[in-house]
Amino acid sequence: MRAAVYIRVSTEEQAVHGYSLSEQKEACCKRAEELGASEVLIFADEGVSGAVLDRPGLNALRDAVDRGQVDCIILRDPDRLSRKLAHQLFLSEEFEKTGARLEFLDFEWKTTPEGRLFYSIKGAIAEYEREKIRERVTRGKLQKARQGGIPVNFDVYGYRYDPATGEVSLDDDEADVVRKIFRWFTQEEIGIAGVANRLNELKVPTRRGKDFWHRQVVKQILINPVFIGEWRYGKKRPPDEVITIPVPAIVDRETWQKAQDKLHQLRRKWPKKSSSYLLSGLLICADCGNTMGGAYLSWWGKRKRCYTCRRSRAVSQKQGCCPSKTVAADLLEKTVWEQVKVLFCDPLAVAREAAAACSSIDELKKEYELLTKRLNKIEKGRISVTSALAAGLLELDEKTRKRLMTIKSREERLKKRKLELEQRLESKGKTIAENELSRLAQQLLDGIDQLSFNEKSFLLRSLISQIMVEGRPEPGSSGKNLSGMLLTIVLKADPGYAGLISR
Repeated sequence: MRAAVYIRVSTEEQAVHGYSLSEQKEACCKRAEELGASEVLIFADEGVSGAVLDRPGLNALRDAVDRGQVDCIILRDPDRLSRKLAHQLFLSEEFEKTGARLEFLDFEWKTTPEGRLFYSIKGAIAEYEREKIRERVTRGKLQKARQGGIPVNFDVYGYRYDPATGEVSLDDDEADVVRKIFRWFTQEEIGIAGVANRLNELKVPTRRGKDFWHRQVVKQILINPVFIGEWRYGKKRPPDEVITIPVPAIVDRETWQKAQDKLHQLRRKWPKKSSSYLLSGLLICADCGNTMGGAYLSWWGKRKRCYTCRRSRAVSQKQGCCPSKTVAADLLEKTVWEQVKVLFCDPLAVAREAAAACSSIDELKKEYELLTKRLNKIEKGRISVTSALAAGLLELDEKTRKRLMTIKSREERLKKRKLELEQRLESKGKTIAENELSRLAQQLLDGIDQLSFNEKSFLLRSLISQIMVEGRPEPGSSGKNLSGMLLTIVLKADPGYAGLISR
């Protein structure tokens, strides 16, 4: 007989009950010897929760059983197999189908109705105990936090944490960098990106040993109260349940507050700046591949709105065209807007949209009938599964639950599409003639320039997928025209169509 021994212990069980793999291994191997096993395979999972099925040791055991290499599986208790009743029943059935029998040291397993009943009860108790262990561990962490201890791993730039003693201490080199970040930001005319750029220029290493600082990392340091000695545990809990644990401070409270005030001022300015760029998110530089964002740059001694593909190292390691490509925002926005107006009054464009909106009624009916058949089939399938569950022919395990959720999601999508088809079929007799569409388009065009900024922005993003910007303004143009550049507008409704604007 070929036997397999499966042993498992989780981190919580080691801490709370003192369970060990060696004790399980010794006892299970002794039982295998008593049963006359000629070969014993050992499969183990250490520090792995019994609430999950995806465990290295268990996966290896299942593969061995599937290959027919195991006749008997020996475990200390059903809890070792899984802490979830559904998983226990699933694995038991899987092993039995291959002819491998289960042997427990602390539980008598019988393949009788009574034996299965006791096995199910045992599994339910194990699942209850797992939840109680989780609750005790969570409660223990909260209690430790209330007493000023660190209940979880503490990995913060500027600090070192010793899990053995629970002590948090300063990392002198990193703490010095944190102080410099706050000093540069609060005492100089420099923003978050400027701080990140300086760190990159000085080749200051990050916690992971990299030499690239992203501005978002700098921002997280500036807003984190841990650097004034207040580490907050339970941030996802309600505000009144968040626990503040004292740690060594790196910066004083006055400096930290100055940083918060400056960040608040920057946030107030940012929405005004970002909302002034009509084509933000649509422009792509065809020469370097970067998106083109808005920026206030000096243009012949004056600060003006521009679009540029140039990126600071604090934002991206792909810095864009060199020398920097900049295009006057007012001119570019006006040019694109005029082209959009042309698209609206183009008879061919109107015809294309009309043809797309008025697809064949026969095709719509065929799709509607097909959807109805699929929905009927899904309903029959759900009734079959429900009946099997009620009769005890099928267990509501994780796999079955996921299958039912997938069926439900698919049904909802099909019902939504069916409703759309019903509405389109109802409106088929109300098709507007092409000349009427042209008249409506012209009516829209007459008032299009009076649209608000947000309305224009919405219209552009509904119509345009992207705008490719190729080339750069010719020398001496002073930003007054787009000579030397080619703009390609790609529409969402018709990706094959490209409106070319050449200057």
